[in-house]
Amino acid sequence: MKYIRLLSVTLLLALVACGQPAGNGEPVKIGLITPLTGEIAALGVDISHGAELKLAEMNAAGGIQGRLVQLVMEDGRCSGADAAAAIQKLINIDHVVAVHGAGCSSESLAAAPIAEAAGIVLMSPSSSNPDLTSAGDFFFRTYPSDDLKTTAMAQYFAQEGFKKVAILSEDTDFCQGVRMGLLQKLDEGAVVFDEVVDPNTKDFRSLLTRLKKLDFDVLVANPQTPPTGAAMLQQMREAGFQQLVISHDVMDNTVVLELASEAAEGFQVINVPTVASEAPFGQKFIAVYGEPQANMAWGAYGYDTLGVLAQAIEKAGTDGAAMRDYLYALDSYPAVVGDISFDENGDVLGIHYALREVQDGAFVQVADIAVE
Repeated sequence: MKYIRLLSVTLLLALVACGQPAGNGEPVKIGLITPLTGEIAALGVDISHGAELKLAEMNAAGGIQGRLVQLVMEDGRCSGADAAAAIQKLINIDHVVAVHGAGCSSESLAAAPIAEAAGIVLMSPSSSNPDLTSAGDFFFRTYPSDDLKTTAMAQYFAQEGFKKVAILSEDTDFCQGVRMGLLQKLDEGAVVFDEVVDPNTKDFRSLLTRLKKLDFDVLVANPQTPPTGAAMLQQMREAGFQQLVISHDVMDNTVVLELASEAAEGFQVINVPTVASEAPFGQKFIAVYGEPQANMAWGAYGYDTLGVLAQAIEKAGTDGAAMRDYLYALDSYPAVVGDISFDENGDVLGIHYALREVQDGAFVQVADIAVE
């Protein structure tokens, strides 16, 4: 189902003031698939807002070669089935020339084979499952693979002397990618607790009772959505655990702070660096949309991904194969999140990680993490 949102009055006035581009051609249609409803909608809304900002700027500047750019949004609901239906519609009915997305890894895993068969570039701002490295020649991502994230996490554990690790995961494509990456990178015998729960589980008390019988140094909370992660955090602290809890990008989210409240204090995440509210992009985003619903970084990734796609269309035209070849040869795109280019698998190069910790009710970056 198409997700329709009115642009803010500010953006609409800006576009009207700048007038229409000189060209008389049909608009260049680019699809966008991301979760816009459900428990992870905050991520998708921030991504779509970032893309809308870039869209407004491009059209105010004349579009692409004199043609307006039209963004056709679809709600992937963090579901493979919904994403597959969405990309079929975008390709066969809306006749988009490229697709911005998908948001969740499960969405991209389902959409990538369809994009590949159609010869349409699909570029994700947020899907990180390692299996997407081999998703096809037409799949790219501006967000790094969890293969790197779990390497960064394993390095951090070794640095801190964490020898006994507990992992609590949801059974989703994204979470299993993180889990398997950690199991492969940690020393044999280091994982003393490895439990997988059904998606959307919110009661972990029986599992935590079992965990109390074990000696461990750190718990990796590995949820698909912020509410699930907040429940893990709250119930662990209620049970009296004092060990460090660490997670990833899903829990680097204001929703976690709101739901977990005091239980989030001292909680850590390993994620890409965020974008400061006082930075130029942050100020621009807040002026139109207010504070992000999840994390300013998602707005920046949404913005940058549309920018990369637009540059590929500008330079190579709307043919999918030509766009693909241009992207593989791209030296560097100067983005908000860093200089972007792609390896031979379409995985992004040039993005690093940061360690962030909740201090006094807010996430604070405490260290950079270079993946070795």
